[in-house]
Amino acid sequence: MKHTTLMLLTLGLLANLARAQNAPSGGYTLAQCVEYARVNNPNIKIARVNEQISVAQTQQVIGRNLPQVSVSGSVLDNVKIPVQLLPGEFFGQPGTFLPVQFGTQYSSTLTGRVDQKLFDPSFGLALKAAKISTQVQAQATIQAEQTQAYNIARAYYQTLVIDLQKRLTIRDLTSSDTLLRQEQVRLKNGTTREIDFGRIQLNRNNLQSQLEQANRNYEQAINQLKYQMGMPLAETLALQPLEIEKELQVNELPMADSRFVENRPDFKQLVLNTQLQDLNRQSNNRGYFPSLGFYGTYATNAQRQTFSFFDGSLPWFKSSTIGLTLSWTPFDGNQRKYRDRENRLNLETLRLQQILARESAQLSLSNAQVSYQNLVTDIQRERDNITLARKILTVTELEYKEGIATSVTLIDAKDALTTAQNNLANKLISLYQSRLDYENSQGTILQYVTQK
Repeated sequence: MKHTTLMLLTLGLLANLARAQNAPSGGYTLAQCVEYARVNNPNIKIARVNEQISVAQTQQVIGRNLPQVSVSGSVLDNVKIPVQLLPGEFFGQPGTFLPVQFGTQYSSTLTGRVDQKLFDPSFGLALKAAKISTQVQAQATIQAEQTQAYNIARAYYQTLVIDLQKRLTIRDLTSSDTLLRQEQVRLKNGTTREIDFGRIQLNRNNLQSQLEQANRNYEQAINQLKYQMGMPLAETLALQPLEIEKELQVNELPMADSRFVENRPDFKQLVLNTQLQDLNRQSNNRGYFPSLGFYGTYATNAQRQTFSFFDGSLPWFKSSTIGLTLSWTPFDGNQRKYRDRENRLNLETLRLQQILARESAQLSLSNAQVSYQNLVTDIQRERDNITLARKILTVTELEYKEGIATSVTLIDAKDALTTAQNNLANKLISLYQSRLDYENSQGTILQYVTQK
């Protein structure tokens, strides 16, 4: 038991060491998070398994038109052989019935049969439908990857922005700590009031509370990102930090492809499902035609009074047949007629769903464009506000030290900078969200995030 436990612990340590070595230095980029998910996320794995299932189902359809070989056999022990009564006239005893037993106590049969379809009016359609179903599952896999990439990107950017808030809060907290120490010296020297020292200490405590809340938010965000990636929560995940002054480059949105809807995997699935429904309708209508098949059988049997079927000197009796089979249902109570009506209505529903999907994609794209453009203006305004708030705070701190400004004015200046930074962080999340929505509405989210 001790050796088993030790071995399991060793394997666990080796696995963690291997994962740590595979982790990128400097932290994960968005593209690396998405690539990790493509290998480890269960939703993507399920989609790929379903795709393999669809391929197997296609092979089953092909197999149904290949020769079907079956073998059957039996060994019987007639413990009590049935008795039949025969008229006595056969044996010169008219007016009587004589009991007669037919058969032997033991009998055995072995039969082989081969069936081959010669004409099946729906086989070609069934094969086409199976291949289209495989294409549907392939698009479902792409859709799963895109959905996961979108969810990962949202969690990734939210985590980065929270981390940015943490670092800005730490910077403000460091500045407040420095000011608080200076005020403590001034308070001992009698050059500042107790109330002024208290206000600065309260501001510092509020920043400490904000930092603790940001730490909790970051922990939740990083766990959500791990979940979307398919990474165990116990593992350590480090991200490359977002540098607000260097990496926040607000660019114009690229022009959308005029046929972007056709590139979306969900729309492609709708189109393929429409084709499947049409094939289903055609297959139903071909039920009016007969199907033709060929079969051949070969059988051997033996009867014994004793169980001696393995005695090669005793005879086995052979038989064989070949034939054609015809299957035709010229009238089925109008079931095919009403199935055809149902199929046509389903086709109409799918075509209407295509129209709705196209309009919904156009609406999502338009909303994302408007939101992004508005946020570009807001982001620039918030960055200007931060620059201005820092200048005001620098001047106010100098005036406070010289006794010109009050502690209330100083705290207001600090709060103004904190508010501007928080506003920028919130706008950042909204900006990234709008860009992700823009790419997702075009079906290009996977290409977009893998470049990050």
